[in-house]
Amino acid sequence: MSKTILITGASTGIGKAGALELGRRGWKVFVHARSEARGKPVLDELKQGAPNADFALVTGDVSSMAEVKSLAEQVKAQTKTLDVLWNNAGLMLNERQVSVDGWEMTMAINHLAPFVLTRELLPLIEQTQGRVITTSSGAHMFGSFNWDDWMDEKSNYSSFRIYGKTKLANILFTRELAHRVSGKGITAHCYHPGFVRTDFGKQTRGKQSQGSFYPRWMETLFTIDSEAGADTGVFLAEDPSAKNSNGKYWIKRKVRGTKSFDNDRNAAKLWELSEKAVN
Repeated sequence: MSKTILITGASTGIGKAGALELGRRGWKVFVHARSEARGKPVLDELKQGAPNADFALVTGDVSSMAEVKSLAEQVKAQTKTLDVLWNNAGLMLNERQVSVDGWEMTMAINHLAPFVLTRELLPLIEQTQGRVITTSSGAHMFGSFNWDDWMDEKSNYSSFRIYGKTKLANILFTRELAHRVSGKGITAHCYHPGFVRTDFGKQTRGKQSQGSFYPRWMETLFTIDSEAGADTGVFLAEDPSAKNSNGKYWIKRKVRGTKSFDNDRNAAKLWELSEKAVN
């Protein structure tokens, strides 16, 4: 029986590359896109790349927690079990925006959406003693939290700092999730994909240069392609050895260290704030 995975943000970049690779390996892949109009051409392209694979399109704007829950319901309607949830959707913005629920947009998409989606789908993952993977970033080293202003309503907005904070949130989320589900046989992982050549970085360019990861001239020299960026995610999805650790941060298929802010106390604090935000 084939294994089943949901990959969010699978219409481009890392998510699309991971979907294609796992589809080729015999997985049933739920391919998430923001809308059917955006996702249908991607689904057709994936089927051309892996004609014998089992791909299914699911949709939802993950900046809305109601649509995140709707996304979960689409998955539940099509499968009773889920081997892997890969929380991959993300963005970085040049200026502060607010989601439909009133939260800072980057935090809503990069952290609250995975938080809610994981919570909604845990019963399916528990059936397989499966895995939750979240795409983080080395940019977490530049992130920090002011717990009294964790949605940055009062602070000066810096796109790279805010992005780094959400990637730190992915790591804290993974740590606390591991504590909460380890007794159920579920494992949680997050990883840094590397600096990947995708459309992702284009969102940061424009009026504010501070949001860019790197100048354009560096892209050819130092960035990697989407397939290489997805490699550790694919490894975490199916390699048996990945079940030997829980709640860790990975780079190039190896567990790596994080900044000192990544500790049990801060992970529990973020979980508490997240629950209050979405309940």
